[in-house]
Amino acid sequence: MGQQINLGLAPLISTLQTPANWWEAARLWFVDNALLQSQLIEAQRQLEQQAALIQQTQNLKDENMQLRSLLKLANVQGYHWHTAQVLGRSPDKKSQHLILQTNHAVPDSVVVSREGLVGLVDIANAHSAAVRTILDASIAVPVTLPDSSLAALVRGQGNHLLVDFVPINEAPPLDSILQTSGAGGLFPSGIPVARITRITPIPGEVFAKVEAEPTSHWQRERWLAIASRTSEQTEAADENGLTRLSVKP
Repeated sequence: MGQQINLGLAPLISTLQTPANWWEAARLWFVDNALLQSQLIEAQRQLEQQAALIQQTQNLKDENMQLRSLLKLANVQGYHWHTAQVLGRSPDKKSQHLILQTNHAVPDSVVVSREGLVGLVDIANAHSAAVRTILDASIAVPVTLPDSSLAALVRGQGNHLLVDFVPINEAPPLDSILQTSGAGGLFPSGIPVARITRITPIPGEVFAKVEAEPTSHWQRERWLAIASRTSEQTEAADENGLTRLSVKP
């Protein structure tokens, strides 16, 4: 009889237990889901850290390659070379002015990238330096075409360069790279300066109108090199009466 009563109550007992079972199942689901979310967040954090480390490693490799390229310039005689990190750029599209972190700069120190001439130090203090790039109209750079007798002058025009004193019959081909000639004693010789982009003959004129672009892309560089003349070279330049071709307005 008792067994029959128990059997009869079994459906009722099962019904009464169902909410408790559902609640326990729901609780376990939320616990498992929270654990899964926590594990997912941790995995995502680890992936982000790994990606950041990979990017940092790549940046260090790129900077190392760039510094190696810059340090090759140390072979240029008569100058002391130091690397400097770019802290800021002027907001204009071509970044005509830069701020460098350095304690090795003096006014008129030459600034270069691994691709070529950047400009000149304008103002320097114990920890930084302001730089005018060759796009600035106040800078004129004596240049030549390697293995030629060309003697020209590159001047900044804000967003491009002009090359003065290029005879029409001696105009280099388009895409020719002009280098510093060393004339004037301010810029080391043999540094790439400009790539010729346009040559326009002017009727009745001896010289052509020649436009160019800088070989250096300092807008994207993080490290540059600064060259200061040695005391011996400075004395030699003064004795020879060499003229500086950096003219501030």
